Amino acid sequence: MTMKKNYCENKKIPLGEAKEDNRINSTVEYDPAREAFLTRPLGELIFRNTLPAVASMLFMAFYHIADAMMVGRALGPEALASVNILYPIMALFIGLAAMIGVGGNARVAVLQGAGQSDKARRVLGLVIALGVGLGLTGSLIAVVGYEYILVLLGTSSSPSLSALAAEYLMTIYPFFTMMILIFILEQTVRNDGRPNLATGVMVSMALINILLDYIFLFPMSMGIGGAALATGISQSLGMLIFLGYFIHKTVRQKPGIRLGLPGGGYAALKTISINGSSELLNSVAMGLTTFLFNRVLLAYLGSAGVAAFAMVQYLLMIGAVVFIGISVGAQPIISYNHGAGLSERVQGILKRLMAASIGLSLLFFVVLRRQSAAMIALFIPDHPETALLTMQAADYISWSLIFMPVGIIGSMFFTSLEKAGNSLLVALSRGLIFTVIGLLLFPSLWGVAGIWITPVFAEGITTVVTVVLFYRWMVNLKEVRSPQIGPEVAESAEA
Repeated sequence: MTMKKNYCENKKIPLGEAKEDNRINSTVEYDPAREAFLTRPLGELIFRNTLPAVASMLFMAFYHIADAMMVGRALGPEALASVNILYPIMALFIGLAAMIGVGGNARVAVLQGAGQSDKARRVLGLVIALGVGLGLTGSLIAVVGYEYILVLLGTSSSPSLSALAAEYLMTIYPFFTMMILIFILEQTVRNDGRPNLATGVMVSMALINILLDYIFLFPMSMGIGGAALATGISQSLGMLIFLGYFIHKTVRQKPGIRLGLPGGGYAALKTISINGSSELLNSVAMGLTTFLFNRVLLAYLGSAGVAAFAMVQYLLMIGAVVFIGISVGAQPIISYNHGAGLSERVQGILKRLMAASIGLSLLFFVVLRRQSAAMIALFIPDHPETALLTMQAADYISWSLIFMPVGIIGSMFFTSLEKAGNSLLVALSRGLIFTVIGLLLFPSLWGVAGIWITPVFAEGITTVVTVVLFYRWMVNLKEVRSPQIGPEVAESAEA
C-alpha cells in the first residue's frame, strides 16, 4: 500500500529566483529517503552516502587495475595499448550514457525532493528506455563499422595492435546495453537511499570480473577477448540485480523511487539532455584528448609511449575514483535539498565536500610520488624500458592529483543543481580546452616533457575556473525560505 503524509509546505523557491511566500497545503507521498535527505545532519548524510560510493568506485578501479595487470602480464604492453586505443570511440557512447544517467537521475532526485513522485517515475522510465536504445545502437555500429573505426583510430600502422583492438571490440559489443543500464541504475539505487545495496552489487561485480579475468586469460588462454568477456558478463549480472530491485519495488508498490511508463515528453528530454550535457561533453572531450595524446605519443615514442600513458592513468585512477565516488554519493543529497529549496544545506554540503577531497588529494599525491616504481612493476615486470618511461611520465602527471578534486566535484555539484551552464564550463575546461591548448603548445616547447605537463596544466586552470563559479554561485544565493516539509521535521532540517 502506498503511504501518504500531509505536509504544510512553502512553494519551492529555485536558487536565484524570487517566488511568493505563501503557505499552501498539499499531500505529498511519504518517502523515507526524501525525509532522511532533507532532515538528517549533513555530516552524517555525507558520510553514510559517500563512503559506500567511494568503496564502490574503489572496487571498480581495483578491478580495472587488476584487469590491466593480468592483461599486461599475460599479453604484454601492446595489449594494454590496444584497450587505450579504443577509448576515444567508446567515449562517445560512455558520454551519451553519462548524459542520460547523470542528467536523468539528477532530475529524478530533484522531483523526489519536491515531492513529485509520479513525475519522477515517468522520468525514470524514460531514462531506462533511452539507455536501452543507446546500447542497441552502439552494438549495431560496432558490428557494421568496426573496420572503419580501427582505421579512424590510427591502428593501420600496427597490424598486431589493430588485431588486438578488433578482438576486444568484437567481444564486448553484445554487452553494451547491460553496461549502460548498470551505470544508470546504480545511481538510481543511491537516489532511493540505498547506498549500501548499490555498493554491495558493484563490489560483487568487481570480484566476479577479477575471477573471470584470471580464468579466461590464464587457464583458458582466451587472449584480450577473454578480458572483454569477463567485463561484459560481470556487468550484466549487476544490471540484472538492480533491475530486479526496482521491478520488485514497483510490483509491491513500496514507497520511494519506482519504475513508471516512459513519460515527460519533450520537456523531460530537454531537461535530461541539458543537465547531462556536461557529462556527455566531458566524456567526448576525454575521448578526443586521448586520441590526441595517442597520436602525439605515437609520433614521439611509439606504442611504448601509449602504454606508458595508459599505465599512469591507471595509477591516477585511485585518486580520481575517490573524488568521483564522493561526488556520486553526494549527488542525491544535493539534488533533494535543492529540490526542496534548502539552499543553506546545499552550501554546507559543498564546503564539507571540498575540505575532505582536498585533504585526500594531498595524501594521494604523496603516496604516488613515493610508491610509483613499485606500482608500475606490478603491471609490466619484464619490460624495463617501458617501465622507465612510465616513471618519467608519472613524475610530471602526478602533480595533477592536487588539483583534480575541484573540477570533478564542481562539475557534478552544478549538475546536481541542474545548473548545466556552469557544469558544462567546468567540463570543457578540464576535458578539452586547456588539454588541447597544452598539447598544441607544450610538446613543441619542451618535447616529451611537454606532453606529460599538459594534464597538470589542464587540471590547474580548471581549478581556478571552478573556484570562480563557486564564488559567483554563493554570492547570488537568495535568502533561504522554509523547506517543503512539515513542522514535525522542520527543526531538524535546520541542523
